[in-house]
Amino acid sequence: MLAGSWVSLRCARYLVRDDRVYPFAMAVVVGGLVGARVAHVADNWPLYSSRPQDIVAFWNGGIGTMGAPIGSTIAGYLAGRALRLPLGFMFDISVIGISLGEALGRIGDVINGEHHAVACAGLPWCVRYTHPDTLGQRELVHPVAAYDLLVMALIFVALLWWWRRVRGRPPEGRVYLAYLLLFGGFRVLTSLLRLDPTWLFGLQEAQVLGTLYTLAGAAGLVLLLRRSRLRSA
Repeated sequence: MLAGSWVSLRCARYLVRDDRVYPFAMAVVVGGLVGARVAHVADNWPLYSSRPQDIVAFWNGGIGTMGAPIGSTIAGYLAGRALRLPLGFMFDISVIGISLGEALGRIGDVINGEHHAVACAGLPWCVRYTHPDTLGQRELVHPVAAYDLLVMALIFVALLWWWRRVRGRPPEGRVYLAYLLLFGGFRVLTSLLRLDPTWLFGLQEAQVLGTLYTLAGAAGLVLLLRRSRLRSA
């Protein structure tokens, strides 16, 4: 969160140079954490339905990163409107930092091995966990957390590169929508290697939300670019 926020705040100085960026950043972070917690609880509802006192206890469970974009978007929209910030621009610079934060956050997942995956054979990067204090599988499996780390790192680089090319030129919001498209699409693919529980229609929660993000990002980009062309015509 610290690394991602630092990057986003640096990018924000391109247009917004006053202290409004700080409460906006805090709102995005808190909203993302709440959204991620809600996603985790929803994904593990059979467990939490019998332990409702643990629903808000972050220290007694985890978070589901697939819910973070929803919480961050809602909180960012409300904070941006209240602070009278340019929403498209703020959303664009926010997802740059968020993607970096998500990449770095996966380091912990690689260490503790909590995300279980399908069997892996014949590949030099197959992994198995031998330390008794880890949650990892004892047989050779795909390092799905490392895959997610690499994907989010590449998304961070791509978004930062694109933002530097289009910043200051309307329409704003393109980078945010590209994040939804890339984040959702790649997570649908990497989830094929995960052993997460099914959530809806026989699909994992990440696959359901990832599909929604992909569709929203693709449709939003098409509509935004089409509207921009009509205005310039």
